[in-house]
Amino acid sequence: MEQQQDKTAARGRNLRVIAVTSGKGGVGKSNLTANLAVQAARMGHRVLVIDADLGLANVEILMGLSPRYHLGHVLEGMPLMEVVTQGPLGVKVLPGGSGLQALTRLDDQQKLRLTAALDAVEDQFDMVLIDSGAGIGENVVFFVGAAQQVLLVVSPEPTSLTDAYAAIKVLSTSARVETFNVVVNSAPGDAHAREIYQRLCTVTARFLTVKLQFSGWVPADENVHRAVMAQRTVSELFPMSPASRAMLKLADKLLSEPSPQQFGGGLKFLWSRLLRDSSATAA
Repeated sequence: MEQQQDKTAARGRNLRVIAVTSGKGGVGKSNLTANLAVQAARMGHRVLVIDADLGLANVEILMGLSPRYHLGHVLEGMPLMEVVTQGPLGVKVLPGGSGLQALTRLDDQQKLRLTAALDAVEDQFDMVLIDSGAGIGENVVFFVGAAQQVLLVVSPEPTSLTDAYAAIKVLSTSARVETFNVVVNSAPGDAHAREIYQRLCTVTARFLTVKLQFSGWVPADENVHRAVMAQRTVSELFPMSPASRAMLKLADKLLSEPSPQQFGGGLKFLWSRLLRDSSATAA
């Protein structure tokens, strides 16, 4: 029994909780999440994807899944692992549900139920990827603030940078996120991607005290569209395509870095900490 507890504690310490977010929709955030999950699973990691774009879930569609249950059922008391759906390469997916207005704004009791449900299964995973909603809503602040790392997805569109700055401003203040790992999606090349990143750094440095890091870029690739239409990830369907290779490089970079331990205590601590902070702010 003691040996099993030691293993569980070690897994908890090594658990990676990564939120993938964006300032606006349409930049490929959910697609990036799905592909990172597949690439991490291919590398031997036990992965859980939480589709936290509640009421507007996309991950299940991108993976070609037809889940019977969704996160709303967890909030009603169903055991989380009965709700989780099997995805490609062993990836587990907690569906967010589509067209469900009741899930678009979780109250404190719902957040507590979700905290308890996740705490019960955290030792079963090495990586948790949270596909947050786009923008700066309350659910986004809650889920992103509970992560150890934040991937901010931007695109070459000018509006993407404007909205990304707004997201950084809100998340750094409301969720106390200090570091944002920036990924430029659908970029025409490395130089262009780095230019976009530098532009975001310039405007951020003028007004905010946060740290931005360039995590990588994903090229514009027609194979991504083909994979979406087939309801498969490009990493599965076209593993040698430029986008798939870029996703693999990004996953390898994330997993080769030391696991962030700034919060410690696993999922329960992360969510409980944020819930406590949000409650104190409301008071």
